[in-house]
Amino acid sequence: MRRTSIVGSGKASMRPAKEDVPLRQKKVIDLVSAVKELHMLSSQELGKLIRDAENDTIQWTTSNGSSNEVDVETLANFFALHLIAKLLESKRDEELFRYLLGGLRLLHALCDLAPRNSKLEQVLLDDVKVSEQMFDLIFYMIVVLGDSKRELSTSSNLALLHSVLLACSLYLLTAFISSQWHELALVLLAHHKVDIFMAVAFDAVHIDIQFLQVRLLARYTDTGMQSNLAEVNRLSQHCEASLQFLQSLCQQRFFRERLVKNKELCGEGGILLLAHDIMKLPFSEESYLMAVVSRLKSKVLSILLHLCEVESVSFLDVAASTAGGLNLAKSTIFQVLELLKTMFRGDLNGLAAFSDKTYPRGLLQLNAMRLTEILSDDSNFRSYITLNFTEVLTTIFLLPHAEFLSSWCSSESPPSEEDATLDYDSLAAAGWVLGVLPSSDVPESTFNACRVPRTSYAYQRTSLLVKIVANLTCFIPDLCKEEKDLFLNTFLQCLHKLLPTLPSGVPNDAEAERAAIIIQNLRSLLIHAGSLVPGFLNEDDVQLLRLFIGQLELLINCESNIDRVKEGNGRGPGSPDAGGRGGNQNKGMSVDSALEEVNQLNLNGNEDPSNGLPRQDQRTDVAQNFAARGAHESDGDAQNVETNGLESSIMQSEEKQLRKRKRNIMNYMQITMIEQALQNEPDMQRKAASIQLWADKLSLHGSEISSSQLKNWLNNRKAKLARAAAKDVRVPSGGDTAFTDKQGGSGTDPVSDSPESPDEFFSPSPSAAQQQICSSRNPEGVSARYEQGQYVVLTDGQGEEIGKGCVHQASGNWSGSNLDESGLCVVDVTYLKVDKWANLPHPCDATGTSFGHAEQVLGLKRVLWDSSKLVLQQKPR
Repeated sequence: MRRTSIVGSGKASMRPAKEDVPLRQKKVIDLVSAVKELHMLSSQELGKLIRDAENDTIQWTTSNGSSNEVDVETLANFFALHLIAKLLESKRDEELFRYLLGGLRLLHALCDLAPRNSKLEQVLLDDVKVSEQMFDLIFYMIVVLGDSKRELSTSSNLALLHSVLLACSLYLLTAFISSQWHELALVLLAHHKVDIFMAVAFDAVHIDIQFLQVRLLARYTDTGMQSNLAEVNRLSQHCEASLQFLQSLCQQRFFRERLVKNKELCGEGGILLLAHDIMKLPFSEESYLMAVVSRLKSKVLSILLHLCEVESVSFLDVAASTAGGLNLAKSTIFQVLELLKTMFRGDLNGLAAFSDKTYPRGLLQLNAMRLTEILSDDSNFRSYITLNFTEVLTTIFLLPHAEFLSSWCSSESPPSEEDATLDYDSLAAAGWVLGVLPSSDVPESTFNACRVPRTSYAYQRTSLLVKIVANLTCFIPDLCKEEKDLFLNTFLQCLHKLLPTLPSGVPNDAEAERAAIIIQNLRSLLIHAGSLVPGFLNEDDVQLLRLFIGQLELLINCESNIDRVKEGNGRGPGSPDAGGRGGNQNKGMSVDSALEEVNQLNLNGNEDPSNGLPRQDQRTDVAQNFAARGAHESDGDAQNVETNGLESSIMQSEEKQLRKRKRNIMNYMQITMIEQALQNEPDMQRKAASIQLWADKLSLHGSEISSSQLKNWLNNRKAKLARAAAKDVRVPSGGDTAFTDKQGGSGTDPVSDSPESPDEFFSPSPSAAQQQICSSRNPEGVSARYEQGQYVVLTDGQGEEIGKGCVHQASGNWSGSNLDESGLCVVDVTYLKVDKWANLPHPCDATGTSFGHAEQVLGLKRVLWDSSKLVLQQKPR
């Protein structure tokens, strides 16, 4: 046989050459009879015929009583070519499709029997020429199926035949090559027609999905189709089998890297079109269909996730490279976000609950959140995610506190999902469609379940929520100048938008109560997120969540103060120039503009100009409502906008902090492994072979690590250790220079993926705006020994220096402690001479038991310290 070459481009180039088709009519007639009669036998019956064959000649009695025979070697050698000839010479109608399906069923049976029959094994599995013929048959079959949409539109029977033909053609590859997906992927990649195979396979699956959509919609409008539930179930099963085949190939690294470079699929939107239509499939109340549609959506999202992992070419950049591609991508993303909105409301959880049988639905919510997290960190789609998903986030954070805790801050968040792989039986599937097997003899779909532990599932789900918020909060001026404060402002707008939905008769302070709920939920999430580091979250994600909470709380407090001061000046919420709820001018204000307006509105004066008497604060302070942190605020001091340890991190150089954010490429186990390896091979970054070896090893224990990524990580690690060593040499001798060390002590922290230390995110000195907002006086007006903003040295009981810092609060209440009665101060420690995990003399809920714990919870080393053990120091220059 001459090896078929591809000439030009397009699907027609898959067409085998005419001379490849056997010309002897007798052979054709014998094979036609063999297909029509032998495909109806079971594997056991066919195996018995082959075992009983004399001189390797199979003999059987036909349906009309006559006898027939065929040589086993002839059957194996020419069967694939015979089916190709039928494809070339016959009209694409139901008769042809049924004949081809019978031929594929027989081929599957022969491949199953080949390992137990030396003659079949020699020809079907070992002969290179026959293997090429099998490839040509499968590839050309898929080309025909990918170009049969016009024929399908006229016949529902053709559509069902089309779906099972496609699934049987794809799984024939596993029958005669390998059932191991990595082996199959390598063989396909070595084939010269692999790029055409990729394109037409996705096209053919897309056709089946489109017809499944028609059938699912028609079940609600067409009584005739409603009655044939079994047929719709089988159609959905074949669709899932084909999509699962492509998903399994995309799980192989080299296959998906080749796929991303396929212009027709990625550059022209072929894969996104498939994903778009699958995401639009309607859910059914019938238990099996409900589950299969859920699994289809989960599997196509899994394909998109795998493509986003490719490093050599950015799938998202390719998808967004044209206006049409960008619009298609956004339309697909919109379907994903709408699905999440529905799932977070719990609308899908009750469907099909009446059935006494449940089926796995795949990791639909988890995969949708994973894709949203990736998109929220991509410059092409971050703004779109912000504008279309923030309202969903707002709704989540508005849940009653107990419900939010059970849903997002629990180790067992019900309901969890169960992933599953369909165990597709090609012989049974084809037999049912051809009428060889009645419905009662076809086993119901079976699944290989992949159960995710409930705790792991809950933690993954929560970590994705935190990462989405962190990504949207992150601001990188060089990439997204127009996105500064976009998420924060959009969040506030969504909060205002949701408030009018409150029932009539709700008290006027409902907005403050709603805001308090949001802050309370967010702070609970922050505490829970801290416990997920490093297994599920990176420290920088937690830092950004903390930053968002602080920004939001500050804005909410500022809006409340603005409303209060304006009302005191006679400009109520309903006046034309009023801010807050009465107008739109304060909706979505940035942190800077909010602070500026607070300053302009005489926030320092807490007297009501209408009567000259102190005006009571009528609002509900969001910080007070977070009871778990024990925060309190003086009712009479409208100047003190206490944000429980967050405002100092907000007011510092925000852009500097966010520019330093780097996503960790390795998990805790991978970092531990490479750190141990570096003890024996400290100069690994100079050895390309070692880097490649360890990149492969590490990839087995988490996300894939390329050699270039690992080399960059090693270089960053070396640079960080060098900086730390240099700072050890430059330990300040005292006085003003001590505060130049922002590392929090002379020791070095364990090496992380990012060369920067979290301590570098914070500056020790408060800004002028902070000093204006935060009061340093107690409610009685008595000046404390130390005032907010003063620089101090911390000493122990023997008078030895422990560290240095800045007084955050010296009077009033803080985290349940009365500072005036206890003689304590709240200090932000910026330099430590002891280990940061050393026990604190005054542990509390807000700080934990050590400097390090306080840093994890608050983002900086804010602790309680005895006033008598503080020594005043001049402000550093």
